[in-house]
Amino acid sequence: MARNSERVRRIIRFIEQLTVPSGKGEGGPFRLRPFQKRFIRDIYGPVNKDGCRVVRRAILSEARKNGKSATIAALALAHLIGPEAIKNGEIYSAATEREQAALVFKYARQIVQADPELSSMIRIVDSTKTMLCYANGSTYKAISAEAGSKYGYNPTVVIYDELAQARNRDLYDALDSSMGARLEPLMIVISTQSNDPQHILSQLIDDGLSGSDPTTVCHLYEIPEDADVFDEKNWKQANPALGDFRSLEEMRTAAKRAKRMPSFEAAYRNLYCNQRVDAQSPLIAAQEWEACKGAAVIEPGAEMYLALDLSGKTDLTAIVGITKADPSNVRAWFFKPDETLHEHETRDRVPYALWKQQGFIETTPGRAIQYDWVAARLAKISTEYNVAGIAFDRYRIDDLLKAMGDIGLDAYVEGKDKPRSGALRMVPWGQGFKDMTVAVEALEIAVIDRKLVHDGNPALRWNISNAMAVSDPAGNRKLDKSKTRFRIDGAVALAMALGLKSRDMAQEAGPSVYETRGLMVV
Repeated sequence: MARNSERVRRIIRFIEQLTVPSGKGEGGPFRLRPFQKRFIRDIYGPVNKDGCRVVRRAILSEARKNGKSATIAALALAHLIGPEAIKNGEIYSAATEREQAALVFKYARQIVQADPELSSMIRIVDSTKTMLCYANGSTYKAISAEAGSKYGYNPTVVIYDELAQARNRDLYDALDSSMGARLEPLMIVISTQSNDPQHILSQLIDDGLSGSDPTTVCHLYEIPEDADVFDEKNWKQANPALGDFRSLEEMRTAAKRAKRMPSFEAAYRNLYCNQRVDAQSPLIAAQEWEACKGAAVIEPGAEMYLALDLSGKTDLTAIVGITKADPSNVRAWFFKPDETLHEHETRDRVPYALWKQQGFIETTPGRAIQYDWVAARLAKISTEYNVAGIAFDRYRIDDLLKAMGDIGLDAYVEGKDKPRSGALRMVPWGQGFKDMTVAVEALEIAVIDRKLVHDGNPALRWNISNAMAVSDPAGNRKLDKSKTRFRIDGAVALAMALGLKSRDMAQEAGPSVYETRGLMVV
């Protein structure tokens, strides 16, 4: 693919001749940082055989306060009066809220007003958030979803600010569909990530990162899901301007607040780390989980509880075991179809291949989980440890029980089959509020009271970080897979194992003395 380097240089040269109207460097010329130049280069550099720009859609996603508004304003002016200007062009900076749209317009207006030459060439109409270039008849206008229908426009360029805030895709679709009449239309989206995997922004990012469409470019700055978001070494991954015009001290303050207040952690991960997380706080705070990390040694023959979450045939399957003795030492086994490993790395944004190499997950042949592999793993575990019981979600359990029978692994289902000596005890564990309330509480108590030791398995840590609890009106709770796009299978299995242990231990303790003799009145 050919590249027009001169076109890129002209745009950068134009922007760097503009005056910074406020903030760091106020009164001086713009100085684009390397990451900003890369974005411009990747948009405007590639050209087709006719010399026209290839890229039609560009996405820049980074944490807040990394200069997105300045980038938007400068690019809008480059198309209004700069080297990208055309006769009678229509440039729009769009936002969901009037206030957000006004902020971008205000910044662009301040740039113009800071330059006497630009001021003489551009008419500013504050009441309609509009700029008109006298020389070429082009207009720049700030619009919002609150302003009503956007049909009827014929945009040359649309720059959508903070698309993550859009409650629906109506404005985006209206503007996107209206660009077909232009020779070189361009949609630029600049935003932090949405916490909704089905949001239009999430879909655009996923498509852009796939690399399947040469007309789309995506620059995503985020801290990976399995990385420590409180480690300063990782912050620059989501904040390319950190230590420059993005304040390091302000970042530190936010991180400390998120550590002290788990309810703030989700917002911190989204706004400061640019992670695609649910607005709800996770059940287990990251620092609490990290505090339980240790050797987690499980001696051969130790009495253990296991739990299974089979999930879908193409997704993550989990076996999690805990020791009966306190503290509960944790061991997790994860399974994933080999042929979906790399495909799902892109979808889930975690290093499945690396985790396989490190021994944290196992892969089964083909595109679906092979239950005979899971059965074989259960057989091996049962020979190494004394399994007191296996809690299981009923989903696809018949397939697994058949696979267990095929390899001669004897098991019975509690409440259905008669117990058999030497057979594995399989315990049905509902996923509704009744059974999961016990499991969720057992998980919380084990973590908070430091009665759980894990070995730092990154797949399990990722699952735990994604786990959200929902409540019914009576205050009962369960883990809800619909609340997060990412996998929580290991978290569900761990909760079930701890729940089964808790229930068995309560039964072993027998009834309370008050239940047998009642209260003594003296």
